[in-house]
Amino acid sequence: MAQEQARSREEIRERYGLDEETFMDRLRENWAGYVFIIPTFIAFTGLFYYPILRGVTMTFTDTRLGEPGQFVGLENYIWVVTNDLFVYAFILTIGFVVGTTFLQLGLGLLAALLLNELRDVAKDWIGALIMSPYFSAPLAGGVVWMWFLDNDFGFVVKAFGIVGVDPPSFLATGMWPFISLIVAQTWHDYAYSAIIYAAAIASIPKEQYEAAAQSGANRLQRFRDVTVPRLLIPTIVILSLRTAWNIAEFSQPFALTGGGPGTRTMILSILTYRVAFVNNNFARAYTIGMAMVLLSMTAAVIYVKAIDEEENLYV
Repeated sequence: MAQEQARSREEIRERYGLDEETFMDRLRENWAGYVFIIPTFIAFTGLFYYPILRGVTMTFTDTRLGEPGQFVGLENYIWVVTNDLFVYAFILTIGFVVGTTFLQLGLGLLAALLLNELRDVAKDWIGALIMSPYFSAPLAGGVVWMWFLDNDFGFVVKAFGIVGVDPPSFLATGMWPFISLIVAQTWHDYAYSAIIYAAAIASIPKEQYEAAAQSGANRLQRFRDVTVPRLLIPTIVILSLRTAWNIAEFSQPFALTGGGPGTRTMILSILTYRVAFVNNNFARAYTIGMAMVLLSMTAAVIYVKAIDEEENLYV
């Protein structure tokens, strides 16, 4: 009986062309595609996977610039969790990422809403003006903001002087250097959020707004009931990408403050640079980098979990 059932299944699979293909069958059938993929796979492995693997193994050594390094076990990881400067930089980085990411989110949404209300001609010019910071080099942006906020000849200082008010030392005292860092980074990257939000808003059918208006909803209610539900998933996408990029951000903060004055703006990316290229300790620098990767992965898990709960977000 079992043989008859097996035979019948085989006959059915053969009749309808459902025979299982082996790897060699697929290789012979799609050999041209594999040939084109192989160079990309080799390049990606050599430029991405191998450096990551090499760096992970390096964290278990005492590798320095020009020295091979010896195996030291978990010594670098112990140094990281017990080093006061790393703990300070880790907390500072979380504050920098949270402040910058949510400001970029809010300003991006405001810019997208503004563009959505403009006519086509004005939208093109104002859109180009709004998006221009994002397309400038981060290093150049840091230099511009450094001159902009300089305590001696910066434009902001001159503006305060015109109205007879003593300006704070934006790059020297108190929390102002850290706040300046967040403001400068927000200015440079908020347009990324605006681009995604503008595309999401443009895809909302106008009929939904018309139906809401006919039912008596005012502008604020239409925004709450029609626009906001369509922006939840784009918001999660923006949060996940901007969080990862802000954690790894280096060029503009380094050009603006260099981690100073003292260690007031010593975020993890700048600390990694200093440990690697000032102290020449590449093993510990990569260990700090692993902490940054862990921070990014933690945020990614949270955002992915939020996407999995998409249906609940729309309730």
